[in-house]
Amino acid sequence: MNNLKGIVSYFLMFPAIFIGTLAMVSYGVPSSIWIQNIIIWILGTVLGSVFIIRNREKNLTNGNSSYTIIIIVALLVLPFFFNDLDGVHRWLTFGPINIYIASIICPLLIIHLWKLTLENREYYVFGLTLIILIILLFHPDAGQLTAFACATVIILWKKISRRIIKLLYITLTILLVTASWVFLDDLKPVPYVEDIIFLVADLGNVWFIMGILSLILLLSPFFLYGKKSIVSLALGVYFLITMIVTLIGNFPMPIMGYGISPIIGYIISITLLNKNKENFG
Repeated sequence: MNNLKGIVSYFLMFPAIFIGTLAMVSYGVPSSIWIQNIIIWILGTVLGSVFIIRNREKNLTNGNSSYTIIIIVALLVLPFFFNDLDGVHRWLTFGPINIYIASIICPLLIIHLWKLTLENREYYVFGLTLIILIILLFHPDAGQLTAFACATVIILWKKISRRIIKLLYITLTILLVTASWVFLDDLKPVPYVEDIIFLVADLGNVWFIMGILSLILLLSPFFLYGKKSIVSLALGVYFLITMIVTLIGNFPMPIMGYGISPIIGYIISITLLNKNKENFG
């Protein structure tokens, strides 16, 4: 039954993907673009479902988390070695494919940082999260930085016992978030990426309301499970903020807008949460 619930979680993505695709088709976006979201969702659902229902357990809490974190952070640094776009380093470019690495890595980092706090390594987490925020500041990526910062504040506030350290982290986080919004990039929005919700609104009020509801549906598994799990709540806040910042800056709307990377990040989050419920509870 638990495996079935985990698999059902993947289908919560379908309404947002469907409505976003409908808006892209209406706007005249080529099928070669919007079909990518559908393909990666199908592949992710199949692979994630297989991973969840495997008989042999392989939990996230196994293995050396420090080495895993180093590899993950290295991936976040990789965009600096690729060609920038008007001074912005957010993508890994492989021919026609652009991977928005932060939207894949940040959810994974949130989960692994929580694991480190379970190992009572809160000061290591404190320093590591600041390093990650600084990397995002230099991407620059105010949207991902803000979402990641809000998620990690929840984790560190829960796990760090000394109040002075909590306040110091919040203060430094606020300064970094503020700096990221002061030094925003000058990239222009792509209508079917950053402004997809406005394209949905152009379809009519009914579609707009359904679009908003589909985004709320995406958040539901994190906040429902978040009653018992801080890491799930942190992930829910992360995805919520990534949606909100699209309304105040030129940042991709996850799942609904064009872009396979946010879909991958969401699938990773759902998969690991369902695979490790006992450890994250």
